Amino acid sequence: MATLNEYTYTTGSIALSNFIKVFEVEGKVVALLFAYNENMPVPKHDFQKISSKLKIVKELFVIKNMPFKEKIKILKSMAVHESNKAKLIKHGSSEIFLFVTDPSCQGKGYGKQLLSAFFEYCKNAGVQAVQIETNRLGASTFYEKVGCQLKGDFDSPLHEYTTKGGQACAYEYIL
Repeated sequence: MATLNEYTYTTGSIALSNFIKVFEVEGKVVALLFAYNENMPVPKHDFQKISSKLKIVKELFVIKNMPFKEKIKILKSMAVHESNKAKLIKHGSSEIFLFVTDPSCQGKGYGKQLLSAFFEYCKNAGVQAVQIETNRLGASTFYEKVGCQLKGDFDSPLHEYTTKGGQACAYEYIL
């Protein structure tokens, strides 16, 4: 299940992003950010977006030793997640999809540099605000330290799959 979630977030993030930055130190990737700027074109055809979603569903259905009912439950969880998230984050808004810093490199400023680059990219394009979905048990304190405001929590069965007791939430950074 963790592998499917990882695949879902990375594949979907790549397909929908028009801002992709990787921070390397001595040839090792230490941080990455995949995001969407609503005022800039996505450098991929819509077919690729659809194709990436179909690949995610395909990956789910080829998992062995998982009952069909469980696979359907996961698909329904994805739909519930998206529906609840949409109450806080409007589809098509500028948004950070995937933002990861290697735990051994956190606190060294790499993530802040990537985040600042995306905020600047959005500001220069006339974007008013950037939306961020995260997990309360994840990077909430980081986002608050860099000036993001909590918009609210939302129920997400997907967050339960990845972080037991995890609470999905949305932040906003006003540019």
